[in-house]
Amino acid sequence: MTSQNRPRHVLYVQPNSEVGGSDIALARTVEAMAETGQRSSVVLPSDGPLVARLRAAGAEVHFLPMQQLRTLPSVRYQAGYLARFPGTVIRMARLIRAVQPDLVHSNSLYCLYGAFGAALARTPHLWHVREMAPSIPVLTWAYARMLSGLSNTVLAMSDACLGPLYARWPRHAVIMPDALDEAAFLQSLDRARLRQDLHIPPSMPIIGTAARLDPWKGVHIFLDAAALVLAAHPEAMFVIAGGAPEGLEAYETELKAQVDRLGIADRVLFLGWRYRLQDMADVMAGFDVFCHTSVQAEPFGLVLLEAMSVGTPVIASAAGGPVNIIEDCLSGILTRPGDAQSLARAIIRLLDDPDRARTLGQAGKARQGAEFSVARFRTNLSAIYDRTLRTRNSA
Repeated sequence: MTSQNRPRHVLYVQPNSEVGGSDIALARTVEAMAETGQRSSVVLPSDGPLVARLRAAGAEVHFLPMQQLRTLPSVRYQAGYLARFPGTVIRMARLIRAVQPDLVHSNSLYCLYGAFGAALARTPHLWHVREMAPSIPVLTWAYARMLSGLSNTVLAMSDACLGPLYARWPRHAVIMPDALDEAAFLQSLDRARLRQDLHIPPSMPIIGTAARLDPWKGVHIFLDAAALVLAAHPEAMFVIAGGAPEGLEAYETELKAQVDRLGIADRVLFLGWRYRLQDMADVMAGFDVFCHTSVQAEPFGLVLLEAMSVGTPVIASAAGGPVNIIEDCLSGILTRPGDAQSLARAIIRLLDDPDRARTLGQAGKARQGAEFSVARFRTNLSAIYDRTLRTRNSA
């Protein structure tokens, strides 16, 4: 509650309208905070697959065209972003003044519009670091200064998110992991659906991954490991849930060429965006093994919580957030990033020992429920919001 004894009003700024990790986390944040009586507004660049869900959670949704800041090696793209930036910030500030939130919450490290718009509108600002900063010395230093200078609170999902930015964290930086509302996620769970949809019999184990087809997500490592596993388990099927975001379509083409080159096209299925957010529990439960294969440090790893919540054993890259989520060999298996042979060995061990796979899955489910619950998340974020506003008001 605010000092005027009315519900806190938070305006969330999301720089894209996709179904990636930060988008899903935003929807779950709005849903979780609705239980506190908080009023939520959301700014998106356009209509998208999460709008109905946000509105169902009580959020007021506003649309403001925003070109997303991406680390694409395209001079034309970056020049277009810079040319549109001042006008977008001015429109953002006008929107903030019209909506009159108590706090602006920028939901991505790459969401500059919320930070600059809040500064112009003189509104308290929290910047949520959900990604790993690029390792470009001068640019990273400048970005870190901007991040701390334009925020009353810097909120990060894991230690790994702040590591590339700061040798010493700013005093107003806070670490808070994301969570999963297990009851909501599993509400209409159908464990048989994926096999039925894909016509895969029970005799064929399904090894799956779910990710945007972005090179750093390491789906090419997943495919290299698939070829090695199939030599020992030719009955296995490998399933990739997720498509390429705008600008990265070439990577998807490369992955499909890789499958042909490896001679495993009949054992690999690309599902694209066939399954929506509300279908992901069915997808995760349909996998016998879930693989997270990022070749760079993962900021957190929300998909790991999803797989763990349904009791699917998980294998993840040992860099960034997964190291904090998974207890190696207890609630999952950690492998060296970019190491297809290590990943393949871990998959084969689980396929060879179903009891071990079942035990890991059960332990992962227990850990998700105990350490990454929505109740804990709601309490922690409420306290962070209150502290942010107190700090601003006392300044």
